[in-house]
Amino acid sequence: MTNHKIQFVGSPCGHHGNYTFYKAFKYTLHGKQRILSLGEFFFVKIWEEEDIISVAEAQLLWEDKSSGQILISLRIYFLPENTPEGRCEDHGEQVRFFPPVKRRVDKLND
Repeated sequence: MTNHKIQFVGSPCGHHGNYTFYKAFKYTLHGKQRILSLGEFFFVKIWEEEDIISVAEAQLLWEDKSSGQILISLRIYFLPENTPEGRCEDHGEQVRFFPPVKRRVDKLND
């Protein structure tokens, strides 16, 4: 999402210190306007040097007023073969997830 204009949708839903929280944001990608809301799932490329695409769930969205950054907390779901331990015999078709991570919204890759 680098170099794409990002706007919050709706009014803030909370404040804490320098942080202002929101429920959704909109952006334009490849000429189409899209909205991403909390609780929605989407594909994300976590590591630029890898071809691994994971599924992410938006959990928190906020703006840090002191730095001007728009941040998002994601729960990311990986296939077992895309984890450091790799797929084991007992994994079956399951997907693994790790604790939520924080990313700058403008650094999400589509």
